[in-house]
Amino acid sequence: MPSPRSLVQALFLLIVCVIGYRFHVFVASLADPSAVVAPRPAGVDAFLPISSLMGLIHWIRTGAPNTVHPAGLVLFILIVATALLARRGFCSWVCPIGTISEFLHKAGKRLLGTNLDVPKWIDYPAKGLKYILLGFFLYFILPLPGQALEAFLNAPYNRLADVKMYLFFSNISRTALFVIAALALLSVFIKNFWCRYLCPYGALLGIAALFSPVAVRRNKSACRNCGRCARACPQAIAVDKKGRVNSPECMACYSCVKACPAAGALRVETAPGRRPVTEGLYAALIAAAFLATPVLANAFGYWHSDTTPQGYRQLYAIIGNIQHPRTGGVGADTAMPMGGHGTMAPHGSMDAPHGAMPPGHGGMDGEFELPPGAKPEMCPGMNPDSPLADELEEARRRLDEKKSRKDSAPGMREQKADEPL
Repeated sequence: MPSPRSLVQALFLLIVCVIGYRFHVFVASLADPSAVVAPRPAGVDAFLPISSLMGLIHWIRTGAPNTVHPAGLVLFILIVATALLARRGFCSWVCPIGTISEFLHKAGKRLLGTNLDVPKWIDYPAKGLKYILLGFFLYFILPLPGQALEAFLNAPYNRLADVKMYLFFSNISRTALFVIAALALLSVFIKNFWCRYLCPYGALLGIAALFSPVAVRRNKSACRNCGRCARACPQAIAVDKKGRVNSPECMACYSCVKACPAAGALRVETAPGRRPVTEGLYAALIAAAFLATPVLANAFGYWHSDTTPQGYRQLYAIIGNIQHPRTGGVGADTAMPMGGHGTMAPHGSMDAPHGAMPPGHGGMDGEFELPPGAKPEMCPGMNPDSPLADELEEARRRLDEKKSRKDSAPGMREQKADEPL
């Protein structure tokens, strides 16, 4: 019979797949100017953790929650809160990357008979890499004042960061595909390779989990010192050497507890002598938290983006010219409509890859090309005085100039019928 954790993992992996399919339908509808824009699943905001982190800092500094990706902020707060209260349960119970990583190393063990045991002199320093990556992001985000954060969050780049991320993977480059394949292969041989060494999100949650009252506790008098708990831990924590496992690497996966042959030697508790938090109870709590929170947030009106379907379509029409504010492009120094209503707001964010765009949306020299079939008049209800209309017209003018240069370039002129070969 599947364990409670396996059932929760399967449930949320299924939810993520449904969100992914619905988002694919949404993006496809943006690409077809004649189609009605499909509903956008707000849960996709969970894949924009940097934007969500910036939204949280902006909220703390200004007192105004950002409305561009509200679901991302809600889920980010929930994930950090669960780490503070119940350790890194998100990583090993909900996160699809964690679930896939676990599947890969278990498949590797079935095929090879074992997983690689990384030497401590490599394992310990390598675990620090994810904290360095976290520090890198915090170094650039934390000094930003509230006004700059608001500019980033309301930018066209951030508004379309989810779409750009989708296009990055749907038109993935060979380099990116090689990196993903390498990470997957390493995960077959090494338990939780990405989670242990490279995930900055996990690093942040690990720091928060240090303050959690929930922890694995070892009863030394009942312990047989067999070491099975340490060998079962996917994060390579020396559980058999500790009284209370307060490591930032612990993901509350219950692997050590289930591997222990001595009754009562290992238990997940909030305090010594308290009633243990069983795997079934933990499963119920984590599932309830992540299923109920979106419903409550939606009921209170803080779940869906303020970018309207019309706003998404207008922005998609010039997506090739929407780049990170630090690299130029739309959003670098001009105001854009918010949600397609004609109100004005500044720009920004950082989540999607800078060059993510569908084929034909940008030339090798960085010049902009319209998406297939996109024209200003194909954006229903677009205000002709809107800056977006000006951007589209400018994009078409640049595209015409680019084609003219190609036609007039040496060796590119069309050959006449009576000219010799």
